[in-house]
Amino acid sequence: MNSNLVVFAKELSRTKPVELPEKFLQLDNLLQRSTSVTSVKYEIISLDILPILLLTLRQDFTTISNGWRLASISLSKLACSCMCVEVDKNNVKTKAWSSKFFDQYLPQGIDSFLLLTRHIQDRYTQEKKSHIRQDYVSYMDTVMNNLLEVLSFHSNQYSLIKQVLVSPKFMELFLTDDVYICRLMIDTFENIIRKSRRLTGPSVFYELSTKLKHDYVNELAYKLTVFDNNDVGKAAVRALIAICEADSKIVMLLVDKFKGLPTILQRWHGRGFGMDLQDLLAIINRGAKSGPYSREYHRENYAASRIQALWRGYASRKRLMKANQAMKQFQNSFRKRKMKETQMKNEQRERAEVQYQATREHYRRLRQFKLQQVQTIQLLPASEVEKYLEIQRLRSATKIQAIFRGYLQRRTLVNSGYDRLIADRAARRIQRTFRRYLQRKQAELDRRQKRLEYIKPAILTEAKREELLEQIETWRSERAPRAMSDEEFLALHTRAQENLNRYVTTNRAWRRIEQRQRLLLHMMNNDSEFLLSNYPKLKSVMEPSNERISSINQLDQAAKYLNHPSSAIRYRARQAHTEALKHARAPWYKGLQMANMDEDEDDEDEYFNRGGLDEFSRNDILNNPIRYEYEKRKFHQFTPNTTTSSIERHQ
Repeated sequence: MNSNLVVFAKELSRTKPVELPEKFLQLDNLLQRSTSVTSVKYEIISLDILPILLLTLRQDFTTISNGWRLASISLSKLACSCMCVEVDKNNVKTKAWSSKFFDQYLPQGIDSFLLLTRHIQDRYTQEKKSHIRQDYVSYMDTVMNNLLEVLSFHSNQYSLIKQVLVSPKFMELFLTDDVYICRLMIDTFENIIRKSRRLTGPSVFYELSTKLKHDYVNELAYKLTVFDNNDVGKAAVRALIAICEADSKIVMLLVDKFKGLPTILQRWHGRGFGMDLQDLLAIINRGAKSGPYSREYHRENYAASRIQALWRGYASRKRLMKANQAMKQFQNSFRKRKMKETQMKNEQRERAEVQYQATREHYRRLRQFKLQQVQTIQLLPASEVEKYLEIQRLRSATKIQAIFRGYLQRRTLVNSGYDRLIADRAARRIQRTFRRYLQRKQAELDRRQKRLEYIKPAILTEAKREELLEQIETWRSERAPRAMSDEEFLALHTRAQENLNRYVTTNRAWRRIEQRQRLLLHMMNNDSEFLLSNYPKLKSVMEPSNERISSINQLDQAAKYLNHPSSAIRYRARQAHTEALKHARAPWYKGLQMANMDEDEDDEDEYFNRGGLDEFSRNDILNNPIRYEYEKRKFHQFTPNTTTSSIERHQ
């Protein structure tokens, strides 16, 4: 016995299940370097290394780097090589374990190959990348080839073929909608059916249950109906031919249950496997007892199936279009929601980061302020510490009040923001309408200008036009504006300042004259009212001298009152009191009018009281007759209309 294999078997018993795939690569190298391969295989089987290898094929290789490639290419090939060995039950070397090899190891190996292929199919359906999916298809093809090689080597072991056909894992692999896996499994199924024929007696497929045979036939008919791939169609037709040759009852099943199958087979014509189609149709026609499989019958069935196919295709495309639109909307909404969620998460994260930074900055400033306050308190005398703390408290209170007032102001602005928004929109609407109006007017003017450009006077010739242009250029050149020097600018500025000073001085003199005239007018009105209210009555004149003397005393008092310097002030106070009473008793709308009139009078009084007349200005106005007449007209223009005096009213 090979010592290396004994050592390998001992190490294998101590190896973890995860490390077994890498460990079996050493066995593959040892098998390739050996001179007697058959003896090495016998020793592998006798040392029970083969069942461990078959158990290793059943595990999940996802966690191992390139595990599925290692399992499908290296380990499955090694298991196939160990199982493809001739074992004689009468041989002394193999008699001890030959029965175990045929009864346990071979069925276990077939099951391991099917389970490995099923795992690879699961990985294929989960993978999204196309190049990795192609790798998985190649892995499945390798494992199925190894399985067929084992079945071919042990062709007399029909129980193995039956085990494959009855296996639920093989049926799961067979029931697929993927094009690549479907073609692979149909080819494998056809090869297995052709290997199941016995030299004498019925085939292995004939011994299967009726339900299982119907399942295989139904799946092949389904693939011929649904798929449009040439390889799948060719493989399905060849598989049906193999089944019909293996079991004659299948022909009757196709005739009775699948009456539309010949019509379906018509659409596969011209695909490159017409001979196989003709063979299958011939088998079906031979099996039909009295079925109307004439040319006219085929043509009518083909037309009906064609119409149905077109309608189903139209309906399927319509449903698919609606499904695509619905899926598109669903994907768009899902992406938008995901994008919104991502954006919200980012905003929350940024907001949290900003808040964290602001909090850190706040605590840093607070700590710095506290340290600075402590240092300041340490430097201050004990008598001024309380005063310093009071100042700090007042500043803090002021700051808090300012922040709160700002908050109230912002809230007020927010509450009244809708009205402001409406006003802004209205203003923008008005401005937009006016701009469009201006644009239309400008466009109309431009159109008129363009029309005028094309209209030339009938009498204006080119020579006349050139002559006029020359005259215009000559006139412009002769009267071109010349630049002023600094001296001229200074002289012009000096004259302007003199005119301005003269105007201001004259205006001030006129204001003083107007002020004096208004004061004299007020004094006259005051004196007249006083005289009318205090003059002696006619009865006192006709009475004795005492009353006459008393009236004379009243006149003296009136004269003193009129000559008193405060008479104008008393009159102004009385007039203000009267106006205040009128304003208090008048309605609210007249109060507004009076307020506006008072403002105008105040402005006028301010205008009158702004300047004064000096001796030079007065003489200038009196000595200049033209200026005097102008100021006189101006005075009558600003002076209110002369009303009837109090004396005329009493008379």
